[in-house]
Amino acid sequence: MRRPLLPLILCAGCSELSDFLPTVSFDGLDIRDITFEQADVDFVFLVENPHPVSITLASFDYALELEDVPFVEGDNPDGFTLEALGGSELVIPLSLGYTDIWNTIQATRGEDVVDFLLSGGMGFDTPAGHFRIPYSEDGDFPALRTPVFSFERIRAPSVDPLGGVAELEVDLGVDNELGSTLFFQSFDYGLSLGGAPVASGLVPPFDVPGATTGTLTLPVTVDLFGLGAGVVEAILDGGAVDVGLDATMDVDTPFGVVPLTIDESGQVSISG
Repeated sequence: MRRPLLPLILCAGCSELSDFLPTVSFDGLDIRDITFEQADVDFVFLVENPHPVSITLASFDYALELEDVPFVEGDNPDGFTLEALGGSELVIPLSLGYTDIWNTIQATRGEDVVDFLLSGGMGFDTPAGHFRIPYSEDGDFPALRTPVFSFERIRAPSVDPLGGVAELEVDLGVDNELGSTLFFQSFDYGLSLGGAPVASGLVPPFDVPGATTGTLTLPVTVDLFGLGAGVVEAILDGGAVDVGLDATMDVDTPFGVVPLTIDESGQVSISG
C-alpha cells in the first residue's frame, strides 16, 4: 500500500513554504522474521527532501492499533537525517508477541491477517522553521496462529498376545485456524504409552486446509513385553492409557516456512 501524505498547509498565501517541506509516503510492511511466538516487522516510509541541504528528523511518534484496539506506541527520532535533494528510507522496527496480541484482540477464524492502523507524526527542522507532518496508514498485519494438536483416539486393529506385538493407530486432530492451507513437513515424533517410549519416526508430508480440523494417523508397532501391565490390559481389553507425544516439524504458512515443536500428553481410550 502506498499513499502519499500531503504536506501540512501552513496558512493561506504561504503555500510557497511547501517547497521546503519533506513529503512522506508509506512504502509497506516488511516481515523480518516470524515464528508462532512473535512477528518481527518493519513499517517502512519513504521521506523525500526537496531542499538542497540535509534535514534532521527532530521529533517522531507513532501509535499502532490492531483491529481498532490500541496496542503499542512510541516516540523516538533516533537521529534520522534526510539526504539532500532525494529520498530516504525511514524504518519503524517492531517485535510483537502473539500471546500479547491474542490476549488483546480477537482474531477471526479463517483469516490470515488482522487490520492495523499506524499513525503519528514526523517533525523536521527546515530552513522555513520546525514543522510536524502527520501520517496515518492502514493495512494487513500477519495473524499467524499455532496449529493445535490433540489426541482423538487410539485403535488396536491387530494384537498378538502370544507374539507380544500390537499394531496401533494413533489419531491426532490438527486444528488450523488460518484461512490458508498449512503444509507440514519433516514431522519427526516420539510416542510414549504409560510413560514408556514405544515408537518414533518421520511422518510423510501432509496438509490441513484453512479453517478446518484434519486428522493425522500414526501407525505404530509396540512390544507388549516392554509395557506395563495396565497398558497391556488397555490394549487387550480396551481402556484408557496415558499417552505422550513430542514432535518437531516445519510448517509452510502464508508467511513462509516456520518451525514448530509440540509436546502433548493426555489419557486416551484404546478401542479394537
